[in-house]
Amino acid sequence: MIKKLVIFDLDGTLLDTSGDLCDAMNAMLEFYGFPHITVEQAKAYIGNGAKNFVIRSLPVGCEIPIEECLKKYNEIYNSSGSPKTALYDGIDVLLKNLKMDGAMLAIASNKPQPSMDEVYKRYLKQYDFDYVYGNRPCFAHKPDKECGEFILNELGVLPENAVVVGDGETDVRFAENLGCTGIAVTWGYRDKKVLTDAGAKIFADSASELYDIIKEFLNGELR
Repeated sequence: MIKKLVIFDLDGTLLDTSGDLCDAMNAMLEFYGFPHITVEQAKAYIGNGAKNFVIRSLPVGCEIPIEECLKKYNEIYNSSGSPKTALYDGIDVLLKNLKMDGAMLAIASNKPQPSMDEVYKRYLKQYDFDYVYGNRPCFAHKPDKECGEFILNELGVLPENAVVVGDGETDVRFAENLGCTGIAVTWGYRDKKVLTDAGAKIFADSASELYDIIKEFLNGELR
């Protein structure tokens, strides 16, 4: 039997983490006496790893070392408990149905592995993902294909038997670089124009629509 794998992005795809990410960033900014960012700004800055999120959130001319700010941000976020984070509508049913269908499930996120582990344990552990990847120093961030190749090798899946689901241009390019089919969801942190400009061709506007598309993939009918 051919293994079929669904690789999900995390932030903006499975979970709405924007409120907690914004709060943690603002706590870090306040610690250093910098102005806050809005949730909408946070959504625009998320997607290329915590370090880039910090860099984009800091004011122009900041003289505090980036690594110091990043360390403070990660400490605040990891200790917050993520009280505002929640599954998007329909994701619970989607994941349960995919498991019943025999699909393998993985997460590939640019969120640092310690943060990934905390969020997974709190919100997603019950769905028994086959592999949970958060960014690690040994691999480049998405859209680089390194972490995707690592996941495929760990699970024994060929690229043509995997589909990548995400809400950002990073995920669109990640799927392309990995040689997998990509599905862009429109409920996350990027609008459809951004996704289209990045090269997305298959879109899902709801979790139920995403399930139907993935079922086509599992049945070998998705083109």
